[in-house]
Amino acid sequence: MFSLILGEGLAVTLLGSLLHFTYEWSGRKKWVGIFSATNESTWEHIKLALSGLFACTLVDVWFLGDNPHYWLARGASFLVPIVAIPAIFYTYQRWTHHPVLWVDIMTFAVAAFLSAAVFAGVLALPELGASWNYLGMGFSVAILAAYLLLTRFPLHNFLFRDPNTHRYGFDGRRRPQRKRRA
Repeated sequence: MFSLILGEGLAVTLLGSLLHFTYEWSGRKKWVGIFSATNESTWEHIKLALSGLFACTLVDVWFLGDNPHYWLARGASFLVPIVAIPAIFYTYQRWTHHPVLWVDIMTFAVAAFLSAAVFAGVLALPELGASWNYLGMGFSVAILAAYLLLTRFPLHNFLFRDPNTHRYGFDGRRRPQRKRRA
């Protein structure tokens, strides 16, 4: 159980950190923005954690998918960064009144490891019945749908608003300055 938590927590943290930059590195290709951060909004940071979790799912479903609670565990693990990242981020900003980079990085890592711990914990539960697994599967599909749609069609609220540009979605990132012709 510890190795699962450590492995998945590290994988999500490292992959999410890398994906923070891939949209810019790609020349702002929209297909890359589906799984990478397109701006600095809270949603885009949640999306980075979900990207890592989706990647882990593609691997661990082959090894752990026969667990009767696999999809319940995965659905619960998807929920953790959706709740933990904004909760920690907005709570600490009540005192600092501005973002602090090292706290933001730690917030992401804490959410990744909490998600992995929830995943491992639910996998270890005694038999609950197939209906719980179907509920988890449905919840996972709903989160995947939101993940795929909300960068392209962001909600206009504080979670989706880039704090630097006050824009949303693909338009949220500051555009590079164009060179003026003389």
